[in-house]
Amino acid sequence: MKKLVIACAAVLAACGGSENVGDDAAVDASSPLDAIADVASEASAIDAPVDSPKPSDGGSCGTRTGKRGLTSRTLTMQTAPTTRTYLVYLPATLDPTKPVPLVVVHHGYTMSGASMQVITQYDDLADAQGIAVAYPDGEGGPNSLGAPWNVGPGNCASYEGAVPDATGDDIGFDEAIRADVEQDQCVDEKHTFVTGFSMGGYFSHHIGCMRPDFARAVAPHSGGTHDFSTCAPGHEPVIVFHGDSDIVIPEACDDGAVAQWIAKNGCQQTADVVNVQGGSCSYYQGCPADGQVAYCKFSGLGHAWAGGAADGGPFSNPNYASATQLEWAFFQKYAW
Repeated sequence: MKKLVIACAAVLAACGGSENVGDDAAVDASSPLDAIADVASEASAIDAPVDSPKPSDGGSCGTRTGKRGLTSRTLTMQTAPTTRTYLVYLPATLDPTKPVPLVVVHHGYTMSGASMQVITQYDDLADAQGIAVAYPDGEGGPNSLGAPWNVGPGNCASYEGAVPDATGDDIGFDEAIRADVEQDQCVDEKHTFVTGFSMGGYFSHHIGCMRPDFARAVAPHSGGTHDFSTCAPGHEPVIVFHGDSDIVIPEACDDGAVAQWIAKNGCQQTADVVNVQGGSCSYYQGCPADGQVAYCKFSGLGHAWAGGAADGGPFSNPNYASATQLEWAFFQKYAW
């Protein structure tokens, strides 16, 4: 296990960032800030629906083959690596001809799409909410020791050194995944969301920065990012997660990332803080309607997915509020 943690540590890199951005006004979940409190309470358990499923855009999409369940796919790409793989979960209750949201879940270094499917329990949320979920494998394939994602240069460093940057077109891979899922299930392209853990968290920041036209909102977990001077213009809703006992990627990496998102989206430095199991979530004030920023920090959480499956391995911790539920509640409220 120690060897795996050290391998994972090679993914990150040293960004500054303040420990606390702005003067947070702490509130209890029972306060009058009902809209924010609802997000926290609805996200407290993986088996509790966060909200009624939202309507999608686009109307009927015509004939689709309608393959259901969890399916492994192989894609042929125009750029290296030319062969890519991913898993897709389509609930049996979905109407293949009706557009549904898509969430793309990116794994960390040495991990796989299959491990994220277990850890995040996104399949359960997909059943409850009527959405499609894709779990891509990185450039080296499942459980590869190579850098899984092209996260851009100059990223915040891990405790072990600089972040390895893959060379393939991973944003193009995500686009190809959505097009491939479209063969079986009509996808609401206005509601495609991206999340990821560890190096997948870095990639979530990166795709939100570079391609807000593809990702309606992003949810990086336990990651960091690079300088935002090269980002595409425009706002992007983002909710970030990090544990304060992470021994792989410094908490300061996401502190610095959140500071950049606040500046990019034009939010205030102050935030409304909602207590959640094992930590709190800061929802920054004054953000534009298309650019809410939120930051959830967890006390005592190491390098693991908050609220992950009990049998999910070392990168999953069930003793916290579910990041899966929190981010989906955020998507529904701030990115629809």
